[in-house]
Amino acid sequence: MSKIHESIEAGRDIAVDILNYRKDGSPFWNALFISPVRDEAGKIVYFFASQLDFTDVKNREADLAVARREAEAEVAKQTANLRSALHARLLLVHEVDHRVKNNLLTMASIVKMQARVTKDDGRREALMSVLNRIEALSTVQRKLYTLDHVSKFDMSEFTRELVTDLVDATGRKDIRLSLDLTPLLVPAVKATPLSLIVNELVGDAVRRGLNDGGGDIHVVVRRLNGHFLIRFEDTSEPVEPDSESAELGGMLLAASALQLGAEIKRTHEGKKTIVDVVLLVGDYQESTH
Repeated sequence: MSKIHESIEAGRDIAVDILNYRKDGSPFWNALFISPVRDEAGKIVYFFASQLDFTDVKNREADLAVARREAEAEVAKQTANLRSALHARLLLVHEVDHRVKNNLLTMASIVKMQARVTKDDGRREALMSVLNRIEALSTVQRKLYTLDHVSKFDMSEFTRELVTDLVDATGRKDIRLSLDLTPLLVPAVKATPLSLIVNELVGDAVRRGLNDGGGDIHVVVRRLNGHFLIRFEDTSEPVEPDSESAELGGMLLAASALQLGAEIKRTHEGKKTIVDVVLLVGDYQESTH
């Protein structure tokens, strides 16, 4: 009521909502409007007042406020449930990855033990070839297990680690490695066939001469002209590789490429061999960092 009194004293218009009560005690809302009426000289001669019962409007506003609070509470509840479910899924995926990694390490240990007790050089070499491929799969599983984003991984970082490990494992100091890698995120479901392709291409280069006379190997990973490109270039004195190893490597390359829908092209320029693995971009997304 003080606002009404102040406005009248000041000669100002005023609009207020007033809660009144009927004779039976039930509440109702009045919208009260008061305006001064002035004469020709501008002097206030009286005030004009009108009122409107808008109880139904107030009730609808109250109902809407309650509905809004209930909706906000439900959204908060569902959001919390979703976050909890996503967290549980993340833990489950990591647990599965961890178990797969452990199983691969167990397999690698068994193959190593078998290789140690094998007397035949050919069989031992075949076992070490199998071990090499298991360790490549272990590398990609380890990378996936340490990622925060389990649905994708950076192909360039994976290639850097895998190729460096494979070259170091040869024990050759005369193999010169150079890398041209652009950050590139790919779906994690493609990790296994991609790891096998990288492993086979490095192994193929080593078998064809790098392991005997050294040389250069250059690796490129980039997104180029709407395609995802992996390129291996090696330069060395050519050596005829073991036919069985070469055949198995070729079969693994073909199977992995088929799984990815990739095209593999091999060219020769003197002592240099260039192998391009090209995939349509599709769902592959280049990293923005």
